Amino acid sequence: MEEKIKEIISAFIKIPSEQITLSTSIDRASVSSSIMLHRMYAKLAEQGFVIQDYSEVKNFRSLLTKLNGNINNNGSLSEQTITLSDNKSIVQSGMSIGIDIEEISAMPRTNDFREDEFYKMNFSSSEIAYCILQPDSYASFAGLFAAKEAIAKANNNYGKKNFNAISIDHSSDGKPVHDSFQLSISHTNNTAVAVAIENGFTASANSLNHENEIAHNKKNNTSVSLFIAFLSLILSAVALYLVFRR
Repeated sequence: MEEKIKEIISAFIKIPSEQITLSTSIDRASVSSSIMLHRMYAKLAEQGFVIQDYSEVKNFRSLLTKLNGNINNNGSLSEQTITLSDNKSIVQSGMSIGIDIEEISAMPRTNDFREDEFYKMNFSSSEIAYCILQPDSYASFAGLFAAKEAIAKANNNYGKKNFNAISIDHSSDGKPVHDSFQLSISHTNNTAVAVAIENGFTASANSLNHENEIAHNKKNNTSVSLFIAFLSLILSAVALYLVFRR
């Protein structure tokens, strides 16, 4: 089993499978992009090695632990299972921002998005249906993926969620929306850029200035929208620069 897992991982971290040890790093720093990291776990899932939460997997040892339990000193798996305690949610105040850029070419090619393990693991059925109808499905998927990465960067609690549980809808005018986030997605021919800003403004029902708080929130939300539009323009310019620099 371990040898099969090493073979799969080897193709993504560019290290021969026989050189992979328990301490070998297999996190985002070892893979070329976030999309490729998710593709690696989709490939593992195709072979029956399903990891529900791989945000905390840093090396081969922690991967095996997630899959089967504790690791003995000799590197073999023990029969003892591990119970992970639930992490308490981190309460964030104010406003936080996440930014992500992804290569569209990194999206795996498939004949059926609905059956491909990568797309099932990272997109909801409604998102898949939406992207299939777009002129460039892969660009649309890359944009949504970048938006999910940006959301996870803006709020670390989202990093523990499966990406198919972070479903991004679209308003009647085509604007991407998700819960309390302001989102913006832009594309070049080769890259997708996304910005996510989480609004931390909340109005207390017990506050004497409840209406003033709501008005203040609306004003702030308008400012946030303008900021996102400006930031997206800058990021798109940066993405174009990176493309033509090659």
